[in-house]
Amino acid sequence: MTQIEKLAKLFDRIKEEWKKDSQIDFEIKDGVYAENLSVISLDTPFQHNKYLNHHSDLSLMKVSLEFEFRKLIREKREYYGGEADAKVYAEKPFGASIKTSEKMRVYLDSDEDILDIESRIKLIDVMLNYLDNVMKMITQRNYLVKNAIEWEKFTNGL
Repeated sequence: MTQIEKLAKLFDRIKEEWKKDSQIDFEIKDGVYAENLSVISLDTPFQHNKYLNHHSDLSLMKVSLEFEFRKLIREKREYYGGEADAKVYAEKPFGASIKTSEKMRVYLDSDEDILDIESRIKLIDVMLNYLDNVMKMITQRNYLVKNAIEWEKFTNGL
């Protein structure tokens, strides 16, 4: 399994966790809540911590990839510019060195190793954005629970 596939699988797992964690099922039966909304409210900090940990782990992973990316760019510039060690060319021959910056950009923009890291960084950005929104929803959860209680009271004449 490639690194991008592992990240995509992790993202799917996080989305499934949030689908489960975001459910609040309750109703009033004979003036009593079938679901204890206070438990949901008290669970909010634990939910926030869970997704904050996901966010932190992914942020650290992104930083690591960004450092790896910068190092790889240098290595690829040397490789395409004809300045890499002879051992590198023995393993992976490259015909001519590239002298113009425009041509260098074309090679760097289409290099599979660089594209792999860039795609992982972009996927992590999407995941971090998703987690930011999840944590906003969790932060609003107590307000939403209170609103739900007030609405149910109003509609049931309590």
